Amino acid sequence: MLETSTEAVQDVQREGFIRLMAETLPLAGYAGVRADLPGWDAPELIHGAMRDHRPSLFCDSPKPTFLDVLSPGPVTLEDVASRWQLFASAAELTGGEFHVVVPRWVAGRDGRHVAKQIAELVGVRIGFIWAV
Repeated sequence: MLETSTEAVQDVQREGFIRLMAETLPLAGYAGVRADLPGWDAPELIHGAMRDHRPSLFCDSPKPTFLDVLSPGPVTLEDVASRWQLFASAAELTGGEFHVVVPRWVAGRDGRHVAKQIAELVGVRIGFIWAV
């Protein structure tokens, strides 16, 4: 009998979102795409005052763009805040943008709306929200 943990399923879903975006971004005009996936050049680790994080995806042009995948499943506001604040700050320092990739639906609600609410709570500006 095959047993699959919830965490393993969430990792597969997150990896699927990253792969989808890594293939979609060049079609949308982005170049220099790096993805936190096996077989891809990984985005650079961003060093923060408290914690370091690696964005899910990064694009060099048209301007530096840091993307974070908010995968399905449980996440803590503390972890999301740490990641999003760091990536938004890095985007601002490099003259770039911070984007978020979310499931189209989160707990029966529009994923974009949920991302906007989280951004407001943690005090970050999101340049674009990709709903997949």
